[in-house]
Amino acid sequence: MFFHGIPFVHLVKQFPVLQASDGPRKSPDKRQDARRLIRRIGFEPVHLLRSSPVYSIRRCLEECLQYGDTVFAFSTVPFPRVQLSQHEWGVRRLPLHAADWAVTTDRRAIRWTREHIPSLPVLFCQAGKPPFFRERG
Repeated sequence: MFFHGIPFVHLVKQFPVLQASDGPRKSPDKRQDARRLIRRIGFEPVHLLRSSPVYSIRRCLEECLQYGDTVFAFSTVPFPRVQLSQHEWGVRRLPLHAADWAVTTDRRAIRWTREHIPSLPVLFCQAGKPPFFRERG
């Protein structure tokens, strides 16, 4: 599975397709990273984590929830896609309608998602609480 965490306020602005933003609010370090990635792979990617036997779904969710209050899960993501590190992948564009399910700590995201992607299952968990499911292991 692939996972992308996003703050609800950005989700609303970027829906229905996420793309890397080149806004002036980026720090100089992030702008430099973006330029380096564009030179290396041809585009600034939307970042995702990918689960594996050694990198659990739980860990992906925990890390994504550190970045944003809403996490979208995908069984696959579009091409072009590139592996940025051992567990991190990048895509040019990420259509949210292709998500298989989502998790959020923001109740507004549940209502908003039901309105904009009514078929998407959305789980709610309280911020700072233990993970909401157990993995087999």
